[in-house]
Amino acid sequence: MKHKMTGNRAAMRRAFSFLLATVLVMSVLAGCGHAEPMTEAPPETAEDLAQDALLAGAGSTADAAAIGATAGGSEHAAETEPDPNIDYTTGTPWLCSFLDGNVTADTPSPDLKDDFFLAVKKDDLASLQIPEGYSICGTMHDVDRQADNDIKELFTDNSETDDHDAQLALNLYSLYMDWDTRNEIGVTPLKEGVDEVEAIDSIDALTEYLGRTPFEDQIGALYSVGTMSDLDDSAVHVLYVSQGSVLLDDPAEYRELTAYGAAIKEARTKLADRMLQKLGYSEEEAAGKIENCLAFETELAEAMMTREEQGRPDYVEKINNRYTRDELEEAQGGLPVLATLEEAMGYPQADVYILFQPEWLAKLNELYTEENLVKIRDSMIVKAAISSAGSLDRECYEWSVECSNAISGSNGMLPDETVFSSKVANALPWPVSRLYTEKYLSQEDKDRISGMIDEIIEEYHGIIEEADFLSDETKEAAAGKLDAMGKGVLWPDDWSAYDSEGLEIDSAEDGGSLWDAFKAVSRFAISKDIKEYPEPVDKDRWLYPPTAVNCYYNPQANNIVILGAFARGRLYDPEMSDEELYAKLGTVIGHEISHAFDSTGAQFDKDGNMNQWWTEDDLSAFKERNDKLVAYFDKIHPWEGQDYMASIKSGEACADMGGIKCMLRIAAKKDDFDYDEFFRAYADLWAAKGTLGTAQAYIRDSHPFSYLRVNCTLQQYDEFLDFYGIEEGDGMYLAPEDRVNIW
Repeated sequence: MKHKMTGNRAAMRRAFSFLLATVLVMSVLAGCGHAEPMTEAPPETAEDLAQDALLAGAGSTADAAAIGATAGGSEHAAETEPDPNIDYTTGTPWLCSFLDGNVTADTPSPDLKDDFFLAVKKDDLASLQIPEGYSICGTMHDVDRQADNDIKELFTDNSETDDHDAQLALNLYSLYMDWDTRNEIGVTPLKEGVDEVEAIDSIDALTEYLGRTPFEDQIGALYSVGTMSDLDDSAVHVLYVSQGSVLLDDPAEYRELTAYGAAIKEARTKLADRMLQKLGYSEEEAAGKIENCLAFETELAEAMMTREEQGRPDYVEKINNRYTRDELEEAQGGLPVLATLEEAMGYPQADVYILFQPEWLAKLNELYTEENLVKIRDSMIVKAAISSAGSLDRECYEWSVECSNAISGSNGMLPDETVFSSKVANALPWPVSRLYTEKYLSQEDKDRISGMIDEIIEEYHGIIEEADFLSDETKEAAAGKLDAMGKGVLWPDDWSAYDSEGLEIDSAEDGGSLWDAFKAVSRFAISKDIKEYPEPVDKDRWLYPPTAVNCYYNPQANNIVILGAFARGRLYDPEMSDEELYAKLGTVIGHEISHAFDSTGAQFDKDGNMNQWWTEDDLSAFKERNDKLVAYFDKIHPWEGQDYMASIKSGEACADMGGIKCMLRIAAKKDDFDYDEFFRAYADLWAAKGTLGTAQAYIRDSHPFSYLRVNCTLQQYDEFLDFYGIEEGDGMYLAPEDRVNIW
């Protein structure tokens, strides 16, 4: 899952991407996920894709411009409109109740034996109103809004502190809110970078720029480089090289443009055109640069993995391409990849490098010629213009919001205080998390939830032991993985690893600027990463902050983390009944544990290394069960003619089913357990609806739609079917031989 950040994601990502201790690729890091896919600017690096997979609304709350929210600005109407030729109420096997407008007061109420989710949540869905500035609403998203408000109060209630790190956050907030200075500076900082790129008159000069210019001063990077935990030995850091972003997010869109891809293209083209003209280009020049950018990316996208391919279980294995320095030097060809790492950034030479997509690098090197110089240069400028818009003056900021609205289908604006406090929480997550923890989180809740995790992990031993498709040898290894599983609850026990000593940000009153603050954060993050690179990986360090409305499992550390902002409001209350507690927080904890044994987590052993710990026969049986789960989801169509990308859903669906199974086992030991309350509370956990733009983005996300997370999960279990008397012929019935719960 993710922590939602509003505003311009990519510009902010440049500033703080190196703050994270490790980089985990998209399909590795698993979150419980009310994932709200991003809709504004394309991510700058593979790091962004890794984090987006976990946190959306960056939780599934992620970083800037989460699909669930826009920063605010114009009254622009959404451009992601329903196609009049499509009947969106024709979903199979159930109505897509997630899509706004599909459920109204006039919608016939189904029998819960036919559509459990709609039957128990119809009235709530019909009355839900998506708030202005957002494109999604529901139970988990209400907690998101609560977190937004809680974080906002940290800044509106404070102006000065003796704590260095807290003052950094307050200073950055003041820079965001200083519209007088932002408007006075305008696009000048961006123009300086654009002019530098525009002056590049040869491939040799571009090579010099990419290999020698300090990384924080570069714009529109062609590739991503940095450190991550080694997939083969998770205790050590390794340098990686990965693909950069593309304007349409998904390389597949350059091969066959979808309706959603067309909305992204139109919105970002419009934003780029405005930004380029504001930078001083003529209308004709701006159009030419955008055309060149798309033409260059169209060629490059031929050799890039699609988002669907990046979401499949085998992606982890496919990116683990190990190169010596000599081999990488040969593979980079004329590109200065090693120079970027060693000279522009300052990393030492290494014995081993990970190259995520060798075919992409070969294609980029093929295109890296004098004949393509203008296209390459224009591509860098266009992406920089789009990604920087939200961080400049008010006009650019409002344009960036309009772009996000057009893609997500949201309307209106959020208050500056809400937007910018959220941005600061994502740029400086740990200083803000300290403040958040001190004000909102309690030791009593931490202790209680910690005890729940222990109980659920222990119960999971029974699930493993009773898995009739596993040999004793594999069961023993799986039990060892459970025994070694770590946990993080609400906030880190030790804050020392998260300090920002050495980082300085001048406030607005002291003459600081937002652009300079971004550079300072980036410089600090890179220097900290370089310092830690030769040291062992700190597996206890959290990858995401307590301010995120999310939870996650990290297979390279073999630990689960329940983030503080998640355990609030309708998701966790100490006064909840056991039934509601088990249905909400309990199933999420079980979900995260299940990720250790889903199609991706199963590739990592108890020490967090990508290692074959299954017998060959057991692994084959596991894959057969996973394939059956994929085939099950492949039959689902949210609406007429809409496929569902089932191949990327299996991990999250497996985890949902594991979470429910674990809590049903615990419930069976409770006297007078109210199953009706439990199942209804589970439906409430996932109650949500969103715009068409949000739904289109969700199809490309690893998390199933909310109504499917309920119906598809519950119909796997006799406890549910028997309690409500669901039989063959009912819409919720699934015969035992057709069930796809892996565990």
